[in-house]
Amino acid sequence: MGTEAFRLAVLSREHVDRAAAFFNYKPGGSDDIALRKNMVSGDWTVILAADGDTDIGGAYINWTPKYQVYQRMDLPEIQDLRVSPGHRRRGIATAIIEMAENQARQADKMGMGLSVGLHAGYGDAQRLYARIGYIPDGYGITYDRITVPAGEARKIDDDLALMLLKFF
Repeated sequence: MGTEAFRLAVLSREHVDRAAAFFNYKPGGSDDIALRKNMVSGDWTVILAADGDTDIGGAYINWTPKYQVYQRMDLPEIQDLRVSPGHRRRGIATAIIEMAENQARQADKMGMGLSVGLHAGYGDAQRLYARIGYIPDGYGITYDRITVPAGEARKIDDDLALMLLKFF
């Protein structure tokens, strides 16, 4: 694990271009439009980690998540957590999650939700989330945030996920 320092920032609405650049959203694409709309409205809070002038990690808190279980429980969801490959295993993802959890506590939320993909590409994230106290919500797997009934098949891609919870 590296010992280099990094700093975290909660981006203001005026820094939407910085967020879009970090997440590499295509200008005018659906992800870019959603980011801009939701940052400006306050429905998403973006957290970025920087090493010097370079953004190396980030995620956003979705205060109005699509997943119905989180809606019923009034839980925000950490989404699109990522750390640049050359900067992993330095505690950056953990620090971003901790900052997101602190934002949720300050908003008087009782916990936080997040999802994790099921294929091997998410192995490190699966282990991290378990290590820091996130547990499955008990409703099984989802595809695009909709529970998959037993016996139904789904493509194994980034939309096939296990929804996790952590209560404060």
